[in-house]
Amino acid sequence: GSQILSGLCPDDYRTVLPMIEKAILATDLAVYMERRAEFFELGQRGVRWEEDRHRDLLRSMLMTASDIAAITKPWHIQKRTAKLVASEFFAQGDREKEEFNIKPVDMMNRDNSTRLPHMQVNYIDGMCRPLYQTLSGMFDSCSPLLEGLMRNRENWMLLAETGEEGGEEE
Repeated sequence: GSQILSGLCPDDYRTVLPMIEKAILATDLAVYMERRAEFFELGQRGVRWEEDRHRDLLRSMLMTASDIAAITKPWHIQKRTAKLVASEFFAQGDREKEEFNIKPVDMMNRDNSTRLPHMQVNYIDGMCRPLYQTLSGMFDSCSPLLEGLMRNRENWMLLAETGEEGGEEE
């Protein structure tokens, strides 16, 4: 009902709408996994702005970086967000156990709730750090995101090493 695209001419509308659709779909981590190797190569070679494929790939990766940006936020926000997400995942895993009688994947298995710090470190190392490192290498303005991510990694590592679950709020 907001009609935010109503001021566009028909040609611009036909250009923008698929771009928005692709950007929304890019927040699916499966899309990130499919395209990340190509993006990391692009980070090494450099973006050629005149190439639609390069701009599209960069747009997709920026959407993913935005979607997972809670991992870069100050520790108290990151910790609370991770606990909320884990709680949602565990509830889904509980449902899979109860309703479908199947064992949930590890990250959705409440039996692994004490491993949250370890799971966060693995998530950072496997999914997040490569993305933010590449973006920081391309754009200095993305460096604070990488710095926040690495501070949070240190905090999760400390919790993992001490055996704390990260359950108490700070």
